[in-house]
Amino acid sequence: MGYLVLKGVSIANANAISGITWGFPAISHFLGFIHALSRKAINSEHQLTLAGCGIICHQHQVHCYRNTPYEPYAFALTRNPLTKEGKSAPIVEEGRMHLTVSLIIECDGLNTASDQTKAKQLNYLKQLAQQHKLAGGVITNIDDCYQLDPAQHKRELRKLLPGFMLADASQCLADLNASIPNNTLQNWLDFSAFKYVCEVNKNEEGEEQVSWQRAAKPFAGYLVPVQIGYKKIAPTLAAGQVANVRDTQSPVSFVESVYSVAEWIGSPSRISNLSDIIWQYRYSDPFYVCHTTSVVATQFMSSDDFDDDF
Repeated sequence: MGYLVLKGVSIANANAISGITWGFPAISHFLGFIHALSRKAINSEHQLTLAGCGIICHQHQVHCYRNTPYEPYAFALTRNPLTKEGKSAPIVEEGRMHLTVSLIIECDGLNTASDQTKAKQLNYLKQLAQQHKLAGGVITNIDDCYQLDPAQHKRELRKLLPGFMLADASQCLADLNASIPNNTLQNWLDFSAFKYVCEVNKNEEGEEQVSWQRAAKPFAGYLVPVQIGYKKIAPTLAAGQVANVRDTQSPVSFVESVYSVAEWIGSPSRISNLSDIIWQYRYSDPFYVCHTTSVVATQFMSSDDFDDDF
């Protein structure tokens, strides 16, 4: 299994909302994009198979605003045409964003013996990627597509700077749940919330003065809550039993989102192996979730934990 890089993938109007989180597309968006490319590439003359995916974000711009620094953000939504009755169309517009990312992709079938054949394969994959959408957004440009040497991964990752690599940090959530049990939802929210604590001090005259200080996060690092997959919440139904589905030939399952914690890493020197940042699907009924290949023991949260905590 080798690696290749789609460098500088510019995406316009991508989906910025992932379940109850916002600000960056879900991991499943990127793995779904790789899966769509793999289904076409494996049946082409080049016979390429794509699997896991590493994500490096270079730039992002969420379409949101707020009038004052003390108000919550609101999404800047589109104004859709009115209906023939002159009323607003019943369309729920999603939050959007522009972003530029680089993707490190596991690839099998790349011809390393012939530079000419390899160049054709890489050019084909670059053109194929530009024909697809990523996270619901349009790919407007891809700077380059080339092979990556995993033996020199730190040097290769420096070529993708400036940027932040998204790594799995589910173990941090597991450690916090072990130290503070029966509080899964609050533990997960601690990775995203900015908390302030009141400190009361006395001045030289003996008068009490109050100051507000930001409370430290549970763990050091740029840790963020993320959606990592889905959990089946009902028995799987046979093909044709559910009306108005896209695929009438496949079984259908009703699912809910699953959440965990990830970390943005800005320094390639912290990456000991590419497996630390390569995300893959893992299926274990009823869970269908994404984790990096280096993670064995994982911790995540589904909507069942919302009900337990509330």
